[in-house]
Amino acid sequence: MAEETDIAIARAARNNADWCDAVARSHGAGGQFTDKLWFSDGKLPLFYPNLITLAADGQAAQRDRVTALLDKGPPLPWAAKDSFAALDLTAQGFDCLFEASWIGLAPDDVSPPAEDLSIRWRRVEDPEDLVAWETAWRRDLSAGSAAIFQPTLLQDPAIVILAGRLDDEIVAGCVLSLSAGAIGLSNLFGPEAAHASVWNSCRREAQARAPGLPVVGYERDEDLAMALEVGFRALGPLRVWLWTGSPD
Repeated sequence: MAEETDIAIARAARNNADWCDAVARSHGAGGQFTDKLWFSDGKLPLFYPNLITLAADGQAAQRDRVTALLDKGPPLPWAAKDSFAALDLTAQGFDCLFEASWIGLAPDDVSPPAEDLSIRWRRVEDPEDLVAWETAWRRDLSAGSAAIFQPTLLQDPAIVILAGRLDDEIVAGCVLSLSAGAIGLSNLFGPEAAHASVWNSCRREAQARAPGLPVVGYERDEDLAMALEVGFRALGPLRVWLWTGSPD
């Protein structure tokens, strides 16, 4: 059972790393993959890590890679996503930024019936709509930072950015990313009063676009509780570590 869980987490982690690499490439900071991790020594946009572990073992090699990247004097802040919550980076001067859980939905899990909220879902296809989508996604959480989602992402056949509209206003959305034998669900947002319905709509969209594949992602706190409520299963913990300068 533990081996099956590690395989499920490894799939989710690789899917997430492919999405992060796409975002990094869109900013001219594309990374590299090994069998144990993904990493980029470039400046990544807000919320995106410079390193993601991809295997449950090999912590010594993973720490060595972190040390080697830090020795280059990377742009700050610098983050590492510890996909199996197994990598202690305190000796390298990192603090644990947050803990979360990988989530998964089996391909044979039946989608819930549609709920009529008058929210119309459509793929974002042009840069102007992408700007409106990111504005809605940000709300007031990160005002003033540079744009994260670049127009080149719209040309990637493995990525679908979905917008949910009420009338002409984008009020909900998510990102679907197809790789590693799964479809990733991330960056989900929507009205608080309709959060469960937005989650159900997004999982339905993911399953419709990748029938026969599991839906994967990660969440924490209230979003994790909502994901579990709409049928996702918690796969296992992850940690995100943040480095902002030299260790004491």
